[in-house]
Amino acid sequence: MRNALLIMMAGIFILGGCSSKPEQGKSKDSEETAVQVIEADLKVPETIDAGEEASLAVTVRQGNEAVTDADEVKFEVWIEGQEENSEMVEAKHDSEGKYMADHVFTEEGIYYVQSHVTARRQHTMPQASIQVGEVNAEADEHQHEHKEEGHEESHSHGHDEEVSMELKTPDHVHAKEQTDLSVMLDKEGKPLTEAKVKLEISLNGSIPEWVNLTESEEGKYTAAHQFPEKGTYSITIHAEKGHDLHQHTETVVTVE
Repeated sequence: MRNALLIMMAGIFILGGCSSKPEQGKSKDSEETAVQVIEADLKVPETIDAGEEASLAVTVRQGNEAVTDADEVKFEVWIEGQEENSEMVEAKHDSEGKYMADHVFTEEGIYYVQSHVTARRQHTMPQASIQVGEVNAEADEHQHEHKEEGHEESHSHGHDEEVSMELKTPDHVHAKEQTDLSVMLDKEGKPLTEAKVKLEISLNGSIPEWVNLTESEEGKYTAAHQFPEKGTYSITIHAEKGHDLHQHTETVVTVE
């Protein structure tokens, strides 16, 4: 009888030990699936001569890891005031997460280069500027402003437009459910009103879906949207007002 009792207790102990292992594994898996944001460091020459070929480079990292398997990397190039006539230049991986392309800048003026990086279900697009040939003092000042803003992955047209944009979503966003999205626009500590605001939403580099927002209160623009499936979506906020402001910034939203 005593031996039978000991055998039963040993069996319970073994079963208890086995059942605890999956929980530990589950916790570890949960930690490993946390999404780290990809970062793109864009490097272009500050000045070149008209007709000169320049090397464009962007280094992509996710945490401490070099991203060598990006789905797509392109450089968008346009001369100031002609963004609608921009050119797209395909980039190729060089080494250690650096993607490069060469481009000839034919005319004098201020050019803007924006890298479009799609990797690991995320999208980022930092921007920089290049002075080609001789430019006047006013254009040079404008270039400096754009260069500073490029590090924040946004750009605006105008000398005094300092607009902050923030996307607000629920704590948990679920696929195939209506989700309330809102964007807060603020200029120099005050709500920015009467702007045109829209969202560019894409998943895994797919064709983006555009969502127009309406101003529900001063500086707050809202819309409802249904995400079709789970995943990490790239959302670019576009804000325009008159001829002086055209700014955009990008974030990601995880849909469960």
